[in-house]
Amino acid sequence: MSFDLSKFLTEGLINSVNNGLIPAELATVYAGNYLAKSMITQIQVNQVSDAIVAYKAAQAEATVNNSSVQ
Repeated sequence: MSFDLSKFLTEGLINSVNNGLIPAELATVYAGNYLAKSMITQIQVNQVSDAIVAYKAAQAEATVNNSSVQ
């Protein structure tokens, strides 16, 4: 079994955003830097971007749901 750095970096960025460890904007910067250094592909940058959009949508929905409960 070999270590896949690009997969590790991509999953790490997505998990870090989803767990609130780094802000989405910083994950975007990291993804861009990794892409510029050929450490991840454009497809993986898109995966990170899609995950960030989904995270922000879930956060917005949770905020709306919490506001309507009170």
